[in-house]
Amino acid sequence: MSSDVKKEKIIRKGAEASLYSGYWFGKNVIFKCRIPKKYRIEELDKRIRTERTLNEARALIKVKNYGINVPQVFEIDSTTSTIVMKYIQGNKLKDILANLDDDLKKKYFYEIGRTIATLHKNGHIHGDITTSNIIITSEGNIFLIDFGLHEYSDTIEDKSVDLHLLKRVLISSRGSNYEYCFNAFLEGYRSRYREIDINECDEIIKNIKAIESRGRYIKPEDRL
Repeated sequence: MSSDVKKEKIIRKGAEASLYSGYWFGKNVIFKCRIPKKYRIEELDKRIRTERTLNEARALIKVKNYGINVPQVFEIDSTTSTIVMKYIQGNKLKDILANLDDDLKKKYFYEIGRTIATLHKNGHIHGDITTSNIIITSEGNIFLIDFGLHEYSDTIEDKSVDLHLLKRVLISSRGSNYEYCFNAFLEGYRSRYREIDINECDEIIKNIKAIESRGRYIKPEDRL
């Protein structure tokens, strides 16, 4: 590795990938490195890790073009299944949510709703919308991170499942207060999505209850 590119310390070790902080030609960055799986045939493992790395990096590049705040991708190393991306200074929404007043909660979740609506109307499914994957900077900017479970889809079902995951996360973490946060999220989602298609927006949100009624809730793999 070049002296201009340096990993310094591990931030998180997950089932699928590890995150390291470091430097890339003078910039503070995150290295996201997908971990080889010894239980897989080596050639298959290499292909899977490469495909997932490229899918995530390309998704980050594409959605940034829609005006969504995501980490900037500096380099993609397919040989080591590594993405080098800008380090976003801030706090995970999960870590500060309990200390936010109602006005800030409403502001943040409204904007998050608009962000996810922009993703969905352009055919992107995040796959893991949780308060752990949203960073709030000191300036109050909202960044969406971790596109490791990203998929391309235009189906109402997949978009509803994306929203349903956030609802389940809020129920488990915020208890009786989840409705306030989720309603603000839906308000923002509607305000953005209805600019394009009112009927489809209403169907996506209506389908959340249909998913709940049939007990469909599949927790994404615990991976980075």
